Amino acid sequence: MDSQALMVSLLTMVGVRLPVLIALCVGLVWVMGAPRDPARTGALTGLLLLLASSMGSLLANLVPMWMVSKGDFSAISQLSTVLGVVHFGLAMLDAVGTVLLVWALVRLLRQRAATP
Repeated sequence: MDSQALMVSLLTMVGVRLPVLIALCVGLVWVMGAPRDPARTGALTGLLLLLASSMGSLLANLVPMWMVSKGDFSAISQLSTVLGVVHFGLAMLDAVGTVLLVWALVRLLRQRAATP
């Protein structure tokens, strides 16, 4: 795999994740404009965790392709366990980010329902 094929693979992976990245950025812009309160902080933290997880996943998927392009096939099998742990950590970030977003939404909906 030469550098051009690696770049095409990287651009393809970014292109596949682009709709989610755009949605997260739009969400960040909307949340930044909201009044400061705990729900805003939770939503902002959740969105940032989801964005970090998405970018981390992109980088974690790039490492094996980069190693193949360098011709280091033996290290890829050794890296499998490490990448498994990394992907588990990124899935945990996804889960915590989603929980924070849902918490912020529920908090705001309950506040809205409580005020007549």
